[in-house]
Amino acid sequence: MDWGTELWDQFESIDKYLQHGFDFGEKYSKFIKERCAIEQEYATKLRKLVKSYQPKKKDEERSMFSTHKAFQTQLSELNDIAGQHETVAENMMSNIFKESQIFFNEQKIEKKRMYQEGKSLQIALDKCEQNLEHTKKKFEKEWKDCERLQANFEKLDSDTNVTKADVEKAKHAWFAKKDVVEHCKQDYGAALETFNVDQHSHYSTRMPQVFQGYHAADERRILKIRDLMVEYAKIDKKVKPIIQKCLDGMETAGNAVDPKLDSSLVVEKLKSGFLIPGNKEFEDYRRVVSSPTFEEGVESSPRNSMNFTRGQNRKGFGWIFGPKKIKRSSTMDDVVNKDESTSQKRSLKAKTLKLDQNLRHSVTANKKKIISMFKSSKENFPSAADYSHLPPEQRKKKLQRHIDDLSKEIAKQQDEKKAIVKMHGIYTANPALGDPTSLDAGQKAVDAKIDKLMTELQQYENWYTEAFGSLQSSPARNSAHYTTPVKVEPLAIQPQTQNKYVSIYNIIPSRSLQRDQSFGDEFDELDDFPEPIGTCTALYDYEATSEGALSITCGQVFSLLEADNGDGWTRVMLGNSDGYVPSSYIEV
Repeated sequence: MDWGTELWDQFESIDKYLQHGFDFGEKYSKFIKERCAIEQEYATKLRKLVKSYQPKKKDEERSMFSTHKAFQTQLSELNDIAGQHETVAENMMSNIFKESQIFFNEQKIEKKRMYQEGKSLQIALDKCEQNLEHTKKKFEKEWKDCERLQANFEKLDSDTNVTKADVEKAKHAWFAKKDVVEHCKQDYGAALETFNVDQHSHYSTRMPQVFQGYHAADERRILKIRDLMVEYAKIDKKVKPIIQKCLDGMETAGNAVDPKLDSSLVVEKLKSGFLIPGNKEFEDYRRVVSSPTFEEGVESSPRNSMNFTRGQNRKGFGWIFGPKKIKRSSTMDDVVNKDESTSQKRSLKAKTLKLDQNLRHSVTANKKKIISMFKSSKENFPSAADYSHLPPEQRKKKLQRHIDDLSKEIAKQQDEKKAIVKMHGIYTANPALGDPTSLDAGQKAVDAKIDKLMTELQQYENWYTEAFGSLQSSPARNSAHYTTPVKVEPLAIQPQTQNKYVSIYNIIPSRSLQRDQSFGDEFDELDDFPEPIGTCTALYDYEATSEGALSITCGQVFSLLEADNGDGWTRVMLGNSDGYVPSSYIEV
């Protein structure tokens, strides 16, 4: 249906309708904005919740249990769900809210332009109509005046008492007005024709174009809101599979909870290794027993070698806190019984009070001194290195872990020693690369460190063997690094290798020789040329001045064997010759 034909007289109503449509679009944009705020707030609260329930450092040991692992998985998945809600908020804000704001702002400007255009056309038609009404009224006024003058002429002409001059004057006035009426009639006719033409053009051509603009703008608005609503659903729909995967992960983590596994972990964690105590023997107290000495009276506990008792230690801390206080009342009674003299009483009482004060100070000082000695002895206990203060099972684990760590460190140092030996061979074969004697200090330091680690490893192995027998199998101990240690003679001049093409790090004098500790097989010799990785062209002439370099001439084309690794040199091959050239002298 055509708005220009059906709604030709509803210009103001159409403008208000379109404005209501834009208001609805802004209302929908506001809804999206508030939804984004809710999603963002929800995601923030979820992340805060996850953070508040993250395990503390003191609870790290408990994280080995399946329930704790499942809970950590749930927290991780919940954190991912929070990220999806943030994604929803971001996409809705950028794809819906901002886009709708831009669209409706542009449409408002367009509507304002169309309204001004339609209003100006309406004003122009109104002016044309006003001009028509003005000419019409003027024609009507002049016609009435003409009729009045005609009636006056006819009256005077029929009156015999009126002079001929008055009759001629009235006749002349009537004919003059008649001419004016004729001109007004022509003006009115022209104005009417002009108005009819303008009015037809206004309602058939001009205003329909304006109405068509309104119609198109309204359809664009409706389609835009439809697209925004569809996008709203799509944004939510895209994250649903991801959220479902997170929920599936939570379900999988919950199903992975294993009570038997947790029970075995409790045994592994808390097992002491002590033997179960046997039956106690009957003791016959009817026998006459002489007062035992302190050594004979103290009986070692059959439970373990560490003498863990329930009640003995509770009353045995006098050596820490000092002797018991002397009761002044009993002391005074003894003094009074011995001597009833008043002066002696006072003297003894004063001495007793002084002795009591000194004793208090002594006890306090002894407490502090003994406690500090106890702490220091606990920290620097000579046998703490062998973990003998731990229960057997815990001690076994500690020793095994320490032995494994030492084995790994020894293997690491032996790898470093191998690398130094290979570097020494490179230097010996090509003295221009460096001085072989410069590596002596490094090898001595590595040898010293290996000897120290081997001594320490032997000590821990002895402790383990004495306590538990043979060592358990250890990945570090079973490695080739440990079972077959490299015996390297002191650095000496070694014969030059037959193949001049050594590793990918064949270095010319200007190249850096700084290597990390994991040299690997970078210095293994190569029997053949590596496969070319491209071609390059010489830009300038270069004359080789050191071993390993290659002379080039401008314009020559080479096979590229190794690209520049940051030191400014590139390895190339021409025919059967290869070598290094400056990277700035060639074009790849």
